[in-house]
Amino acid sequence: MIDVVIIGIGNTYRSDDGVGHAAAEALMGMVSDAEVLLLDGEPTRLVDAWAGRRLAIVLDAVRGGDPPGTVYRVEVGTDPLPAEFPHLSSHSAGLESAVALGRALDRNPGGLVVYGIEPADLSDGHGLSKAVELALPGLIHQVAEEVRSLCA
Repeated sequence: MIDVVIIGIGNTYRSDDGVGHAAAEALMGMVSDAEVLLLDGEPTRLVDAWAGRRLAIVLDAVRGGDPPGTVYRVEVGTDPLPAEFPHLSSHSAGLESAVALGRALDRNPGGLVVYGIEPADLSDGHGLSKAVELALPGLIHQVAEEVRSLCA
């Protein structure tokens, strides 16, 4: 099993909530040292996907209160998720629940990094807002470089 996993989560039918999938799909052809998955963010599926991995990188729309298109990077440790991310994921049950479940079951990865982009629009619809679309290449590059440096 490859010990690094990149997980794009979200819902491509809720506008910017599809950014995790868009980033992960782009990374599929760029990184050979990581498995790339597309998930919906359901906590047990996340825990199953990252259990036993050295590193899991999760990509998602992240509401942190900054301008749309802002890119966030958070290393999740043994403590609760940072207070500056009141809704780390745009999903009602997602990353926060998965981290807590993984911790309770001792199934979290060795390292967990969350990359997110502040959404502009989470309404029903397909396609990303302009702000998120413009930020996406930078996020993809940053994740690819992190994986390359880790696996070099």
